[in-house]
Amino acid sequence: MPEIPLARVVSVTSADPRHPAENLLRPDDGGRWRGASAGEKQLSVVLELGKSQPIHSLHIGNDGAAFVEVLVGSSAGGEFQVLLPSAALMSPSESRAGAEPRRVRIFGPDSLVKGPAQATWDRLRVVLSQPYCQSRPYGLAFIRVFAAPKEDE
Repeated sequence: MPEIPLARVVSVTSADPRHPAENLLRPDDGGRWRGASAGEKQLSVVLELGKSQPIHSLHIGNDGAAFVEVLVGSSAGGEFQVLLPSAALMSPSESRAGAEPRRVRIFGPDSLVKGPAQATWDRLRVVLSQPYCQSRPYGLAFIRVFAAPKEDE
């Protein structure tokens, strides 16, 4: 599956200066994005993709968030549409204990909403939340976006 590169951060609701959202543009560098402070109810980042195309799958590396939701949109305007409905990254007990904060989840075509997954998009809005633990900042270790494999792959 060919990876769709992330081109730039369009907007972000909150970011720790040591862990800015721009780290998500370089998933191999090991940097992560975290909210500026503990106890934030929700974080979101809008990322621009390198080119507009259908999205086949997502690989998401967690950094302490309990839930993730991914929406897709276009730089030409219009409303964002849900691509990945809210999905658990940590259970309530794991969240409270701080256990397994860096789990990786792979969301394939069966996890994505069919209509938006088949259309072409050039923006992602990633929304994170952590309602169970207010004492630690949270965010993402990485997000990787993949197009459908070519017929000869």
